[in-house]
Amino acid sequence: MRDIVAAAIDQLCVAFERGGYNPTPIIDLGVLVVIADGVVDDKEREVLLDLFQTLLDTKLSPEVVDHLVTASVQVVEAAGAESRARLIAEILLDCDAVEPGILVALAVAYASEGLSKEERVVIERIADAAELPRARLDQLISRVRLRADGGDPMSVRSLLAAGPPSSP
Repeated sequence: MRDIVAAAIDQLCVAFERGGYNPTPIIDLGVLVVIADGVVDDKEREVLLDLFQTLLDTKLSPEVVDHLVTASVQVVEAAGAESRARLIAEILLDCDAVEPGILVALAVAYASEGLSKEERVVIERIADAAELPRARLDQLISRVRLRADGGDPMSVRSLLAAGPPSSP
């Protein structure tokens, strides 16, 4: 799982830089997923902080990352999840980074309680707006599910937090 998500984050960061975007859409992707049920609880916030602190290989303090997550939640609440999902999809399309973005969204879903019905709807909304065929989305979901060790959230989180894979 770590290799899939780390590669997706790297691809997104490169694509965003090439397209002139900052990496905050990665945080927005995660927030859109965890807010799918209408609330970002403490466990979900912790998952976001763990994932983005680790995967963005950031030197930012947990407080700064928490501020970025809080700001993203406020933007989603003010603009509406559907319009924010469309904007993220447009950015992913513009950067030619739809699949890496969907992989990050799926990783966030599986790192908390697995892919819930509400989270799947949000991810489908982003995928549809980004013109990702539903059959390809299903393949990506299967790929992440298989790597999530039976959907065990702690397993996914520990894999992602273990750091970058070592080179042979």
